[in-house]
Amino acid sequence: MEARDLARKLMRRGGQASNPPKLSFGSWDDFPGQDDQVVQICHPDWRGVRTAAYAFRSPVVECDDLDVWGESLLSGIRSAGIGIVVVQGWPPGAPSFVRAADSAGIRVKCVLHSSPAQHGAEAAEAAVADDVLGLAASGVLAEVGMVKKGVGEAFRAAGHAVTHVPNRAPQLPTLERIDLGPGLHVGVFAESFWRKNVVTQLLAVGLLDDAVGHVMRKPLVHYLSGIRMVEHGDLPWERFMAIQASVDLNLYVTLSECHPLLPIESYLLGVPCLLSRTSGLFREDGELWDLTTVDRLDEPTAIAEAAHSLLARKEEAVVRARTWIAAADLKAKQTWEEFVTHGDASASASRR
Repeated sequence: MEARDLARKLMRRGGQASNPPKLSFGSWDDFPGQDDQVVQICHPDWRGVRTAAYAFRSPVVECDDLDVWGESLLSGIRSAGIGIVVVQGWPPGAPSFVRAADSAGIRVKCVLHSSPAQHGAEAAEAAVADDVLGLAASGVLAEVGMVKKGVGEAFRAAGHAVTHVPNRAPQLPTLERIDLGPGLHVGVFAESFWRKNVVTQLLAVGLLDDAVGHVMRKPLVHYLSGIRMVEHGDLPWERFMAIQASVDLNLYVTLSECHPLLPIESYLLGVPCLLSRTSGLFREDGELWDLTTVDRLDEPTAIAEAAHSLLARKEEAVVRARTWIAAADLKAKQTWEEFVTHGDASASASRR
C-alpha cells in the first residue's frame, strides 16, 4: 500500500487520526485461552458502552474504526482461534467488518445500547438498529442482544429475533475520596444533549441549599450562570470514578435509558444516586424504587424534592441498592454466558 493510501486510510470519519486498536489482553499471542473463545469489540470513546463491555469480563478490543483496522483484527482473531466476536454498540465500519468475519467462518453477535425512544428521535440510531436487524435476518449476525429491559420481547413480537442482555455491574478500583470543599456537592455527570436532561437537573441543583453542581461540561445555557458549577472535562475512567465517589449525591434523571451504569457505579462507590423511571433498575424492590427514582423528569422542583428525600435516607438506599445490584449481576452473568454460547438467532428465538 502506498504511503498516501495508508495515510488516507488512517484518517477516520471527521478528519481525525484513527488510533490503533487497544487489546485488553496485551497481544493476540497472549489471548487468554477460554472454553468459549469470545472477544468483544467496542469504541474507546463511548464511555458507557466501553464500561459495559469490560463489565462482562470477556476480553475486549477497543477500536474507533473497523473499516481501518478490520482486516488486521480479523487476522489476529483467526490466529488466536477465537470463534465468537461480540460487537458492543456499532462502531464505524461495523457492517463491513461483520460481513468479512462471517465470510471467514467467525460467528459475530451484537449488543445494542440504545432505546426505542432514541430510534424515534435520532435517525442515526434508528439506522443502526435497522442495519443490525437486517444483518441478523440474513444470517450474517448470529444473534442480537439489546440492553433495555422489555425491548427483546417487543422486538420479537414485531418479528425480530432479539435477546435481552442486561449490563453487568462494573468492577471498580479502590478509590480515595477527594476533598471538594464545603457545601453539598452534586454530580450531574451526563453528556449535555437532549435525552440526558442536564439543564433540568442543574436547575434542581440550584434549589438545593448550598449546593455545587459538578459536570463534565457546562451546558451552553446562559441563564444557568447563577448556579455554582465545577466543570471537570473529559477524564480518564479512574479519575472520573474518584470524583463521582467524592460528591454527596449523583443525579441521573434522564429522559431515555437502557440499563444505565452510572447509577450502579454510584451506589457501588457508596454515593446515593437519584435516577429516572426509564430503565429497569431497582423495580423489583418497590420501596427502593420509590426512594431512588423520580417520575416528573422535566420538573426541577420534583427532582429537588426527591433528592432531599433520598439524602435523608442515603445510608439505607446505598445498602439496599447494593443488595439489588448483586442479585441482578448474578442474573446478568448467566444471561451473558448463555448469549455468547448458544446458537444462531433463529435457534435462540425458538428456545426463548
